[in-house]
Amino acid sequence: MDIQISITGRIAYEPRFFPPKHDAPAMWSAKLAVNGPPTPGHDGSPYIPTRFFEVVTYGVAAIRAHESYRKGHVLVVQGVDAVPRTFESKDGGKTVVRAVIKVTATAIGLCSRYTAVQEGRTSWPPAEVPASPRLVQGATSSHTDVPAVA
Repeated sequence: MDIQISITGRIAYEPRFFPPKHDAPAMWSAKLAVNGPPTPGHDGSPYIPTRFFEVVTYGVAAIRAHESYRKGHVLVVQGVDAVPRTFESKDGGKTVVRAVIKVTATAIGLCSRYTAVQEGRTSWPPAEVPASPRLVQGATSSHTDVPAVA
């Protein structure tokens, strides 16, 4: 049996990218902040804890993730493994031990569920016809008439 995990969270820090070297594939790593379920606090009022997951992907997927995702983006990640690890960090001058769960991603995508939707009007076809890559490189077009947009 395989471990299958799905996570939705916001990229908390700027992701890291390591280009391919020798026999090692490219690697992309990001820490996702995920809100946990509401839990009772010390004074009885509920609070929502934040948990961190380190998402790692390799190869072509790492290159595409590096081109596409930045800090603040909300991602949906599907992964095959969840490995806990601890590390030390400085917090106000003293050393604090922190924990993170590392997930090896098989699929990463932007989450549209938590993105604001904007309504607007547009016309079809677009008023300005974009140039094709062939025309930008200097090729000639066999059809030069562009239909007028009303």
